[in-house]
Amino acid sequence: MTFRAAPVLLALLVTACASAPKVALPVEARLHPGQRMALPEGANITYIDTGNDSRCPPDVQCIHAGDADVRLRFVKPDAVLDVVLKASEQGQPRAIGAWRVTLLGLGPGPRPPATLRVDAAR
Repeated sequence: MTFRAAPVLLALLVTACASAPKVALPVEARLHPGQRMALPEGANITYIDTGNDSRCPPDVQCIHAGDADVRLRFVKPDAVLDVVLKASEQGQPRAIGAWRVTLLGLGPGPRPPATLRVDAAR
């Protein structure tokens, strides 16, 4: 029985490897805390959470706009890098290794969604 299952398992393994998605830059995604997006070369970026959020709540008039830390984790096959982007720097790309990551938007609330764009570094 084990001998017969070997070709089937081998076929499944080859199919799984062949169907690995190819990721092309730029990549843009709206992520919620804990979600990740795939990057080229087997890397990924995970939106960990938002901290130090002093932004003005929706429908409230504030004197100071505030800021928030958007915590990300880049994972490559050979490295892990934790990065913090500032909500006040939305739209400004930040070089991280071979990529540039841009915070395009940060939603309201205690666990806000973050819209990120990843491009190749120039």
